[in-house]
Amino acid sequence: MQRLFLHFYLFMLLVLLGIGWSVDRLWQQSQPQQQPGWVSVLGQSLASQLNQPDASAEQIAGQLDLPLQILAINAIAWSEPEQQALSRGQLVPLFSGNAVYFYRHSHDEQLLLQFGPVEIEASSHQGYFFTLLFFALLAIAVALWLWPLARDIQQLQRQLKQFGQGMQLPEQKLPAHSLLAPIANSAQQMAEQIRRLVALQREMTHAVSHELRTPLARLSFALEMQNIAAADKQAMLQDVKELDQLVDEMLDYARLESQTVQLTKEQVNLAELADNLVEKLTPLPGAAIKLQKPDTLWLCCDAHYLERALQNLLVNAKRYAKQQVLLTLSQQQNQLLVRVEDDGPGIAPEQRDKILQPFVRLDESRSKGHGGFGLGLAIVSRIVCWHQGQISIGDSKLGGALFELRLPLKQPQPNK
Repeated sequence: MQRLFLHFYLFMLLVLLGIGWSVDRLWQQSQPQQQPGWVSVLGQSLASQLNQPDASAEQIAGQLDLPLQILAINAIAWSEPEQQALSRGQLVPLFSGNAVYFYRHSHDEQLLLQFGPVEIEASSHQGYFFTLLFFALLAIAVALWLWPLARDIQQLQRQLKQFGQGMQLPEQKLPAHSLLAPIANSAQQMAEQIRRLVALQREMTHAVSHELRTPLARLSFALEMQNIAAADKQAMLQDVKELDQLVDEMLDYARLESQTVQLTKEQVNLAELADNLVEKLTPLPGAAIKLQKPDTLWLCCDAHYLERALQNLLVNAKRYAKQQVLLTLSQQQNQLLVRVEDDGPGIAPEQRDKILQPFVRLDESRSKGHGGFGLGLAIVSRIVCWHQGQISIGDSKLGGALFELRLPLKQPQPNK
């Protein structure tokens, strides 16, 4: 950042100096080298009237509407030719800025008559032109400096977006002379480190999960062969089953979290998918599921993973609901709205941000005796993220929790 600041500061300093000097030179060269013609005409008219024997300086100044002042002869530093002209009784013009003054000896040789000032109007259009020229050149110079910077920023943004979507490192790096090269190199190092850490985490998860399957299978087989009380055996087998389910969920979440899953998107009638899912979950223990939906509701999505997300939400709702679970599908403008509600104990506002994280469960009063490993909602969050959607948690009108999914909706023409 220090390099970028110094580069921009020096660039702007040199550009302002260069453009200011150039425009000033052009301005000076454009100014007329000779005095306007009306100045000579006015001077001749004034001198002619002053040479009249009965002429009064006050009367002449009033007739010509010129200010008149009496000055001492030494009030102005005259050049030698100007002093000679005054001595001969001639009218001498002097220019000061955008004004002209006319001087002549009064009857008293030690005093001067000063007529004026008379304003010389400069061309306003010419001033506007040079002002516009200055800012135009400044804009062009800044654009030439910003263009390669904006191009490199866009390239870096594309690379970061590409890495965020598929963890792919950029094939083409920014040139070494780019002002963003240090930032791009830091981002490259960070991306490589993230890839190594994710790969290590994925390998460890898979290794641990697969290594657990073998002893779990042996343990299950050994329990079946043991001659122990049926109740104790059933409790032990249930523990083994829960561990096996935990391994499956860990593997699923690891695939989703590492973004190794490639979604197969197609046009899916979500209303039909919801019908089939409710029918499949109805035999499971827990509250009944009520479905509210239109006849057809098409969505471009991966049907397998979106069904998995809805199943996790419905199973979670059945687990905590008292008597009913409500699944609502609707369309709001360009979004598909999925709402899963229950009449259970609900979720406290301070716990809603945490519950979507992996291995996070609610307090014991809610989770005890209900099973779960804290991965179901984390998987839902990941699947919704893969579909560029959003998930939010609130309070249901039924009295329990409300899970709301918002997915970008494209209304295709169904295949006939």
